[in-house]
Amino acid sequence: MPVARVYTKSQWEAFARALDALPEKPEAEHGVTVRDAMKDMRARVRAAQVKGYTLEQIAEQAKPHGIDITAGTIRYALRATGKGSGAGNGTRPSSGARAAGQAGGAAARQPDAPPRTNQVRKDGGKTVTRQPIPVQGTLGFAIRPDTDDL
Repeated sequence: MPVARVYTKSQWEAFARALDALPEKPEAEHGVTVRDAMKDMRARVRAAQVKGYTLEQIAEQAKPHGIDITAGTIRYALRATGKGSGAGNGTRPSSGARAAGQAGGAAARQPDAPPRTNQVRKDGGKTVTRQPIPVQGTLGFAIRPDTDDL
């Protein structure tokens, strides 16, 4: 079992003074993660793709500048920055929107319809909780939960 290291209070105070005495680093020297950089670089990467460059070729363009990234890293960072950043962010449409575009939209819900749930249903105006379907084990008998209120 590892032993917790113990340092004297004067050592921690000296370290704290050293941190307080550090000068401010110039903005250009601040470290930036690939994900954060892609927020600013996203449009430029997309523009390079429109010009016909692949993500592999774009990653190669970064190497002479000291940025060692792969096409997969760029792809992931582009996808990660797109989430939650508003409309036109490259995220996938909801299942209702996908269904509307397929088979004439017969299975699609109306946009103002409430979301469907699998937990309750209406029977003659009365809400009834659905019972879980028993799972059949490999020996042929039903597997039931230990308690009813899972």
